[in-house]
Amino acid sequence: MTNTEIISNLLTRQDTWRGRNRRLPRSTICTGHKDLNALLQGGWPASALIELMPQQLGIGELSLLLPTLKNHSHNGHLCLWLDPPYQPYAPSLSAAGIALDKLIIVRSKNIKEWLWVAEQSIRNGALLLAWVRQQPARYTQLRKLQLAAAESNSSAFIFSPIAALSAPSPATLRLKLDSQYIHQLQITLCKLRGRVAGAKLQLNLQQYPSQRTALNQLPTGRHRTYSDSAMLASQNSPLHN
Repeated sequence: MTNTEIISNLLTRQDTWRGRNRRLPRSTICTGHKDLNALLQGGWPASALIELMPQQLGIGELSLLLPTLKNHSHNGHLCLWLDPPYQPYAPSLSAAGIALDKLIIVRSKNIKEWLWVAEQSIRNGALLLAWVRQQPARYTQLRKLQLAAAESNSSAFIFSPIAALSAPSPATLRLKLDSQYIHQLQITLCKLRGRVAGAKLQLNLQQYPSQRTALNQLPTGRHRTYSDSAMLASQNSPLHN
């Protein structure tokens, strides 16, 4: 690869910044929500790490991503959920048009496994939804995931605790999520290149009803362990190539 090609590739990456207020056209992915697309200047940033920070779990944060999951799964790609706090409710996901055979749930044992699964998922084209639950991920660790997303043209969603707002993040987009009323999600823009932080949006999610069950309340054998899910992931071509 020539120096010109190397420089050209660097300048087209989503995590490359140019001085003197020069802006590159930014690729986006439709969120499935018209008002959210407007807030984000077109949709979810492509080839990027996206950090969602709900005030508490279970306020509708997953409903926000149902259109994205639907589109990704129907394009023949895996959707990998890493350490979700609840067991996904299959009837609701199916009703939202999501291909259930493209969903894989992985339970990690520690932060090292969590990071490995997250990076491998991103680099192999799976749509990653990962919950930070065991311990806060460091900036350098998230930076590695951001680079993986930029290099593999994939987008990844990380659910972080609200306390993560006090620390810097390499994520291209950061959104704070809150809910005062059922099926209503208040979204606050905390970080997005080209936008001033602080913009708010009240989103109606009534068309996406959800049900959930805590994983530790399920009968034994109803959900996969980390090793079972990792083995299944390794047997599917999008993660095995």
